[in-house]
Amino acid sequence: MILEQLQKTGSMTIKDLEHVFHVSGETIRTDIHSLISQSLVIKEHGKIRINHAFKEMPLAYRSSERMQSKRSLAVRAFKEIKNGQIVYIDGGSTTLSGIEALQTKSGITVVTDSFPIAQRCLDLKIKTIILGGEIDCIEQRTNSYFAIRMLENIHIDLAVLGTLGVQGTDGFTTLHPNGIALLRTVLQQTDQIIVLCDSNRFKEHASYIYARFREIDMLITRPLTNDQRKIFSAIPSVVEVG
Repeated sequence: MILEQLQKTGSMTIKDLEHVFHVSGETIRTDIHSLISQSLVIKEHGKIRINHAFKEMPLAYRSSERMQSKRSLAVRAFKEIKNGQIVYIDGGSTTLSGIEALQTKSGITVVTDSFPIAQRCLDLKIKTIILGGEIDCIEQRTNSYFAIRMLENIHIDLAVLGTLGVQGTDGFTTLHPNGIALLRTVLQQTDQIIVLCDSNRFKEHASYIYARFREIDMLITRPLTNDQRKIFSAIPSVVEVG
Protein backbone atom coordinates (compact mmCIF):
# COMPACT_ATOMS: atom_id res chain seq x y z
CA MET A 1 0.00 0.00 0.00
CA ILE A 2 1.39 3.41 -1.00
CA LEU A 3 0.45 5.09 2.27
CA GLU A 4 2.25 2.44 4.30
CA GLN A 5 5.37 2.82 2.16
CA LEU A 6 5.35 6.60 2.56
CA GLN A 7 4.97 6.22 6.32
CA LYS A 8 8.23 4.26 6.33
CA THR A 9 10.26 6.38 3.92
CA GLY A 10 8.89 9.92 4.27
CA SER A 11 8.79 10.59 0.52
CA MET A 12 9.27 8.70 -2.73
CA THR A 13 9.32 9.31 -6.47
CA ILE A 14 6.94 7.54 -8.84
CA LYS A 15 9.93 5.56 -10.13
CA ASP A 16 10.71 4.44 -6.56
CA LEU A 17 7.13 3.23 -6.14
CA GLU A 18 7.26 1.37 -9.45
CA HIS A 19 10.25 -0.62 -8.22
CA VAL A 20 8.67 -1.38 -4.83
CA PHE A 21 5.30 -2.55 -6.14
CA HIS A 22 6.45 -3.93 -9.51
CA VAL A 23 3.71 -2.14 -11.46
CA SER A 24 3.71 0.39 -14.27
CA GLY A 25 4.15 4.11 -13.80
CA GLU A 26 0.63 4.61 -15.15
CA THR A 27 -0.84 2.44 -12.39
CA ILE A 28 1.13 4.32 -9.75
CA ARG A 29 0.03 7.69 -11.17
CA THR A 30 -3.63 6.61 -11.06
CA ASP A 31 -3.31 5.60 -7.40
CA ILE A 32 -1.42 8.78 -6.55
CA HIS A 33 -4.08 10.91 -8.24
CA SER A 34 -6.73 9.22 -6.07
CA LEU A 35 -4.74 9.87 -2.87
CA ILE A 36 -4.13 13.51 -3.85
CA SER A 37 -7.85 14.01 -4.52
CA GLN A 38 -8.53 12.82 -0.95
CA SER A 39 -5.87 15.21 0.42
CA LEU A 40 -3.94 12.23 1.82
CA VAL A 41 -0.69 12.89 -0.04
CA ILE A 42 1.10 15.87 -1.59
CA LYS A 43 3.27 15.95 -4.69
CA GLU A 44 6.19 18.36 -4.49
CA HIS A 45 9.65 18.60 -6.05
CA GLY A 46 9.00 15.44 -8.04
CA LYS A 47 8.26 13.34 -4.94
CA ILE A 48 5.16 12.12 -3.11
CA ARG A 49 4.77 12.52 0.64
CA ILE A 50 1.98 12.14 3.18
CA ASN A 51 -0.08 15.27 3.81
CA HIS A 52 0.63 15.84 7.49
CA ALA A 53 -2.08 18.50 7.67
CA PHE A 54 -4.54 15.64 7.19
CA LYS A 55 -4.40 14.26 10.71
CA GLU A 56 -6.30 11.02 10.34
CA MET A 57 -5.52 8.26 7.88
CA PRO A 58 -8.37 6.29 6.27
CA LEU A 59 -10.12 3.67 8.35
CA ALA A 60 -8.77 0.78 6.27
CA TYR A 61 -5.20 1.90 7.04
CA ARG A 62 -5.75 2.66 10.74
CA SER A 63 -7.39 -0.72 11.33
CA SER A 64 -4.04 -2.45 10.84
CA GLU A 65 -2.21 -0.27 13.38
CA ARG A 66 -1.93 -1.16 17.10
CA MET A 67 -4.58 -3.83 16.58
CA GLN A 68 -4.16 -5.71 19.86
CA SER A 69 -4.14 -2.53 21.94
CA LYS A 70 -7.28 -1.24 20.25
CA ARG A 71 -9.08 -4.54 20.55
CA SER A 72 -8.43 -4.79 24.29
CA LEU A 73 -10.05 -1.37 24.83
CA ALA A 74 -13.10 -2.21 22.72
CA VAL A 75 -13.63 -5.60 24.35
CA ARG A 76 -13.50 -4.00 27.80
CA ALA A 77 -16.05 -1.38 26.76
CA PHE A 78 -18.43 -3.95 25.34
CA LYS A 79 -18.45 -5.76 28.70
CA GLU A 80 -20.49 -2.80 29.99
CA ILE A 81 -23.33 -3.61 27.56
CA LYS A 82 -26.31 -5.43 29.06
CA ASN A 83 -28.58 -7.81 27.19
CA GLY A 84 -31.48 -6.09 25.44
CA GLN A 85 -29.89 -2.63 25.36
CA ILE A 86 -29.82 -0.16 22.49
CA VAL A 87 -26.15 0.71 21.93
CA TYR A 88 -24.54 3.43 19.82
CA ILE A 89 -21.12 2.44 18.44
CA ASP A 90 -19.01 5.20 16.96
CA GLY A 91 -17.24 4.56 13.68
CA GLY A 92 -13.49 4.02 13.98
CA SER A 93 -10.75 1.43 13.97
CA THR A 94 -10.76 0.95 17.77
CA THR A 95 -14.46 0.13 18.09
CA LEU A 96 -14.35 -1.96 14.90
CA SER A 97 -11.49 -4.11 16.19
CA GLY A 98 -13.55 -5.63 19.01
CA ILE A 99 -16.96 -6.04 17.41
CA GLU A 100 -16.86 -9.85 17.67
CA ALA A 101 -17.17 -9.49 21.46
CA LEU A 102 -20.80 -8.47 20.92
CA GLN A 103 -21.61 -12.09 20.08
CA THR A 104 -21.89 -12.75 23.83
CA LYS A 105 -24.81 -10.31 24.12
CA SER A 106 -28.43 -11.19 23.39
CA GLY A 107 -31.25 -8.96 22.21
CA ILE A 108 -29.13 -5.86 21.68
CA THR A 109 -29.63 -3.28 18.94
CA VAL A 110 -26.60 -1.47 17.53
CA VAL A 111 -27.02 2.06 16.19
CA THR A 112 -24.10 3.39 14.16
CA ASP A 113 -23.02 5.87 11.50
CA SER A 114 -20.33 3.45 10.28
CA PHE A 115 -20.77 1.14 7.31
CA PRO A 116 -17.93 -1.24 8.36
CA ILE A 117 -19.42 -1.60 11.85
CA ALA A 118 -22.92 -2.11 10.45
CA GLN A 119 -21.65 -4.79 8.08
CA ARG A 120 -19.77 -6.62 10.84
CA CYS A 121 -22.84 -6.54 13.09
CA LEU A 122 -25.01 -7.91 10.29
CA ASP A 123 -22.49 -10.71 9.77
CA LEU A 124 -22.91 -11.52 13.48
CA LYS A 125 -26.74 -11.46 13.14
CA ILE A 126 -27.03 -8.44 15.46
CA LYS A 127 -30.00 -6.14 14.95
CA THR A 128 -28.54 -2.97 13.44
CA ILE A 129 -29.75 0.56 12.66
CA ILE A 130 -27.51 2.62 10.39
CA LEU A 131 -27.95 6.38 10.38
CA GLY A 132 -28.68 7.87 6.98
CA GLY A 133 -27.24 10.75 5.00
CA GLU A 134 -24.23 11.59 2.86
CA ILE A 135 -21.39 9.06 3.03
CA ASP A 136 -17.81 10.11 3.79
CA CYS A 137 -15.84 7.95 1.34
CA ILE A 138 -12.65 8.01 3.46
CA GLU A 139 -14.22 7.26 6.83
CA GLN A 140 -17.05 5.14 5.36
CA ARG A 141 -19.61 6.78 7.62
CA THR A 142 -22.43 9.32 7.64
CA ASN A 143 -22.60 12.49 9.72
CA SER A 144 -25.11 14.73 7.98
CA TYR A 145 -28.34 16.49 8.95
CA PHE A 146 -30.33 13.36 8.15
CA ALA A 147 -28.27 11.20 10.51
CA ILE A 148 -28.87 13.69 13.32
CA ARG A 149 -32.63 13.78 12.68
CA MET A 150 -32.79 9.98 12.90
CA LEU A 151 -30.75 9.95 16.09
CA GLU A 152 -33.07 12.47 17.76
CA ASN A 153 -35.81 9.83 17.67
CA ILE A 154 -33.79 7.03 19.31
CA HIS A 155 -33.23 6.62 23.05
CA ILE A 156 -29.81 5.01 23.57
CA ASP A 157 -28.85 3.09 26.69
CA LEU A 158 -25.08 3.15 26.18
CA ALA A 159 -22.69 4.72 23.66
CA VAL A 160 -19.11 3.71 22.91
CA LEU A 161 -17.19 6.57 21.31
CA GLY A 162 -13.63 7.17 20.14
CA THR A 163 -11.43 10.24 20.19
CA LEU A 164 -8.53 11.86 18.37
CA GLY A 165 -5.75 13.71 20.17
CA VAL A 166 -6.32 14.90 23.74
CA GLN A 167 -3.02 16.73 24.29
CA GLY A 168 -3.60 20.32 25.41
CA THR A 169 -7.39 19.97 25.62
CA ASP A 170 -9.97 19.40 28.33
CA GLY A 171 -12.13 17.15 26.18
CA PHE A 172 -12.43 14.49 23.52
CA THR A 173 -12.00 15.43 19.90
CA THR A 174 -13.03 14.68 16.34
CA LEU A 175 -11.43 15.34 12.97
CA HIS A 176 -14.03 17.55 11.29
CA PRO A 177 -16.27 20.31 12.70
CA ASN A 178 -19.28 18.78 10.94
CA GLY A 179 -18.88 15.68 13.14
CA ILE A 180 -19.48 17.64 16.34
CA ALA A 181 -23.25 18.00 15.90
CA LEU A 182 -23.80 14.26 15.49
CA LEU A 183 -21.68 13.38 18.52
CA ARG A 184 -23.36 16.07 20.63
CA THR A 185 -26.70 14.52 19.70
CA VAL A 186 -25.39 11.12 20.83
CA LEU A 187 -24.52 12.67 24.21
CA GLN A 188 -28.03 14.12 24.54
CA GLN A 189 -29.78 10.86 23.63
CA THR A 190 -27.68 8.45 25.72
CA ASP A 191 -27.83 7.32 29.37
CA GLN A 192 -24.20 6.15 29.67
CA ILE A 193 -21.25 7.48 27.63
CA ILE A 194 -18.00 5.52 27.33
CA VAL A 195 -14.96 6.88 25.47
CA LEU A 196 -12.04 4.77 24.28
CA CYS A 197 -8.62 6.45 24.16
CA ASP A 198 -5.53 4.55 23.06
CA SER A 199 -2.18 5.73 24.45
CA ASN A 200 -1.01 7.25 21.15
CA ARG A 201 -3.79 9.86 21.48
CA PHE A 202 -2.07 11.44 24.51
CA LYS A 203 0.65 12.87 22.23
CA GLU A 204 -1.63 14.09 19.43
CA HIS A 205 -3.45 17.38 18.91
CA ALA A 206 -6.91 17.85 17.40
CA SER A 207 -8.92 21.01 16.94
CA TYR A 208 -12.56 20.09 17.48
CA ILE A 209 -13.87 19.07 20.92
CA TYR A 210 -17.17 17.19 20.99
CA ALA A 211 -17.32 16.44 24.74
CA ARG A 212 -15.63 17.83 27.83
CA PHE A 213 -14.08 15.27 30.16
CA ARG A 214 -16.77 15.94 32.78
CA GLU A 215 -19.56 15.08 30.31
CA ILE A 216 -18.77 11.39 29.97
CA ASP A 217 -19.30 8.53 32.42
CA MET A 218 -16.34 6.24 31.75
CA LEU A 219 -12.95 6.43 30.04
CA ILE A 220 -11.30 3.19 28.95
CA THR A 221 -7.63 3.62 28.17
CA ARG A 222 -4.17 2.14 28.53
CA PRO A 223 -2.20 2.41 31.82
CA LEU A 224 -1.74 6.05 32.81
CA THR A 225 0.97 8.02 34.55
CA ASN A 226 0.05 9.96 37.67
CA ASP A 227 0.06 13.21 35.67
CA GLN A 228 -2.29 11.72 33.10
CA ARG A 229 -4.66 10.55 35.84
CA LYS A 230 -4.88 14.17 37.05
CA ILE A 231 -5.88 15.30 33.54
CA PHE A 232 -8.84 12.91 33.58
CA SER A 233 -9.84 13.53 37.21
CA ALA A 234 -13.22 14.99 36.19
CA ILE A 235 -14.34 11.67 34.69
CA PRO A 236 -16.33 9.54 37.20
CA SER A 237 -14.78 6.22 36.14
CA VAL A 238 -11.40 5.66 34.48
CA VAL A 239 -10.56 2.07 33.55
CA GLU A 240 -6.94 1.29 32.72
CA VAL A 241 -6.48 -1.80 30.56
CA GLY A 242 -3.04 -3.35 30.97
